Amino acid sequence: MTLTRSNFFYCYKKHVSDWLTSQGVPFIHIGQEPKSGKIYSLYFINEELQTALEQYKLSK
Repeated sequence: MTLTRSNFFYCYKKHVSDWLTSQGVPFIHIGQEPKSGKIYSLYFINEELQTALEQYKLSK
């Protein structure tokens, strides 16, 4: 299996990343986007992440 950028979710909103972590969704990496300097959390896109993001949207 070849991984591409489309296999990953870049989360630039700390409150969303914190919420995902509280739901047990592990991040792969925390980094800084070189051009903008913005901090992001990187997640592998899978069913666990998709479900957690759907729950997050419903909670707002």
